[in-house]
Amino acid sequence: MANFKQIFILGLSPILIVSLWISFSGKSPAQSAQFNISAVDLVQLARNGYLREQGIPQFNRLASAYRSGEISAEDVIEAAIADNRLSAGVADDPGYLETVDHFLNDLDR
Repeated sequence: MANFKQIFILGLSPILIVSLWISFSGKSPAQSAQFNISAVDLVQLARNGYLREQGIPQFNRLASAYRSGEISAEDVIEAAIADNRLSAGVADDPGYLETVDHFLNDLDR
């Protein structure tokens, strides 16, 4: 039968692994799991200010920046990739780009 010391150390191992993950990655595992989000969710994240640090305006400014040509669907996708919210391969998917463009176009409607 395992003694208390072995059980205690084995119980701490998952906690230690998660703590190291967070400290080295800067993002929690839950944040990293959102790596392939839908186009509509990406536009909503941008609209709600989650890509603000990447230079994407939020709320009504997002729609007006898109309409004026200040930002594009590519810019939003690249910002999400830079923020580790989207995998880099998505940038090469024309269907995803078209869908993000569609939802950006419909922001104020």
